[in-house]
Amino acid sequence: MMKRRAFIGVIAGGLLTSPAAEAQQAGKVARIGYLSLGTATTNAALLKAFLEGLREHGWIEGKNVAIEYRWEGAEKSALDALAAELARLPLDAIFAVTTPAALATKRTGTTLPVVFAAVSEPVAIGLVDSLSRPGRNFTGLTTINRELMAKRLEVLKETIPGLARVGYLANPGYEVHKLQLVEMDAAARGLGLTLHLAEVRAPAEIAGAFARMAAAHVAAFIVQQDDLFVANRALIIDSAVQRRLPGMYVFSLYPRAGGFMSYGANAEDLYRRAAGYMDRILKGTKPSALPVERPTKFELVINLKTAKALGLTIPRTLLARADEVIQ
Repeated sequence: MMKRRAFIGVIAGGLLTSPAAEAQQAGKVARIGYLSLGTATTNAALLKAFLEGLREHGWIEGKNVAIEYRWEGAEKSALDALAAELARLPLDAIFAVTTPAALATKRTGTTLPVVFAAVSEPVAIGLVDSLSRPGRNFTGLTTINRELMAKRLEVLKETIPGLARVGYLANPGYEVHKLQLVEMDAAARGLGLTLHLAEVRAPAEIAGAFARMAAAHVAAFIVQQDDLFVANRALIIDSAVQRRLPGMYVFSLYPRAGGFMSYGANAEDLYRRAAGYMDRILKGTKPSALPVERPTKFELVINLKTAKALGLTIPRTLLARADEVIQ
């Protein structure tokens, strides 16, 4: 587990009038808790986006904001203990980045303001009363994951001629798994596709899931949004290469690491925008007054090198629509 504490000095300022600026003048340092699965390495790109977002609002780690980091590999069982640690600290707010982290924070019963960046069903899992009126101490950004499922399948079908069977790599322990499985199955049937569920509860089960998908003769697979898979994306991509299976992913983190393609919200943009929520909260706005926002940037990213290795020719029309093509 990573425990990092920043010890902060006072920054000088000119004539400042906002609450945050006044706090800076007085030498007050804001303190944020950061809770996520994964490691320092797997979190690096998204953490960078969050810190850049804070900097855009005048919050600089090591100067006027200190961040308490808590993450522990890819095991959700550790999140409750880590969330409890943060809840006991004298913090101003917590950044519980995804669904598992946000729910672990909620279970502590903390009354601290909590910001999330990539929660797919915040109303369904009880984090907020509604998107427009959170009504609680949680707010942030939702990935509206269910609404993109059919689109991802459509793109796969356009890419792979004669596609009939699609694997669905999913964690039954993911808090909205059942809800998303119903939607995914309906989307597949609507496109004339058969969905093969390959369940994974831990990293050690990923290779076996790919073996089952191969035995079921799926021609491609799609990956659930769950943190388990984001934190273990290298293992998933390696397994896909070994089985020569093209995968459709939620975030561009995957194709940039060698995966086939992704369609979804720009994860870095979500984390950067979450910093805007944190800024407003640190300046005194209550989370209940900040509506949950949906993504504004969606991107189709195709790894052409991986496509060629799989023997796939990407239609020119699809390449023309891609936001990023990795050669």
